[in-house]
Amino acid sequence: MVHSDEEQAKLKKQNTQSAIDLALAGRWREAVTVNKSIVELFPDDTEALNRLGRAFLELGEYGEAREAYRKAKEQDPYNTIADRNLRRLELLTISGAKPIADTDVQRVEPQVFLEETGKAGVFNLSRLAPREVLAGVVAGDKVNLRASGAVLVIEGMSGEQLGIIDPRYALKLLKLMKGGNRYSANVISSAEDKLSVIIRETYQDPSQIGQISFPTRQSPATVRKPELEVSGEELESAVDGEEADVSPEERLEDETYPDDGDDEEEDLEV
Repeated sequence: MVHSDEEQAKLKKQNTQSAIDLALAGRWREAVTVNKSIVELFPDDTEALNRLGRAFLELGEYGEAREAYRKAKEQDPYNTIADRNLRRLELLTISGAKPIADTDVQRVEPQVFLEETGKAGVFNLSRLAPREVLAGVVAGDKVNLRASGAVLVIEGMSGEQLGIIDPRYALKLLKLMKGGNRYSANVISSAEDKLSVIIRETYQDPSQIGQISFPTRQSPATVRKPELEVSGEELESAVDGEEADVSPEERLEDETYPDDGDDEEEDLEV
């Protein structure tokens, strides 16, 4: 069946949104099918190829992921998402890391990346784990916070240490945690030599009323773009109706606290 240009554009938009929704829901096998259908109609769609590579990566099908990212790189030699993930795949192959696919998949809610005034903050980790460990971490991953004396450690769900929160900010959070506050954390940006997480207050103990977990200079609500291979317009559609500013790719720095001198970088992939 031959579609008009208008029909093709509409079909592409619908399938693209479907692919993003499936990725956010962790339904990677279905995401492969939808992104393949897009690539069949639009072979030069680098965003679809990036998403296809991410879906294969999540499923542990590294050969297929590598091929998708390679094609994306051919279409766009400056494709930083493909570059980064090709390096990640190389490290995963060298380290012999076992993929965690189709098991206990947790939905990545778009609001995970919504930074609310006083209730959430973004942090660049220090004392990072080796590159082969970071290669297995992607944006949207849930991580754990563990108090170790005066150090706030960020761990993967398997217990591996990924890095620590800067002591300048950790001490206050540790005090609030000791006082009964509870927090959750997710990765929002991952690279070979950098890892950023968003920490969110999920419960404020009555004894901590009036204590703000995350002082901020930002607007009341800012969406941090996830590393899910989506464009700004696509993410705005995914968060459906939120009034928020989407940070451009390569700029997921910690704007919540004074500049600590780190270089700005990164994006989040769907």
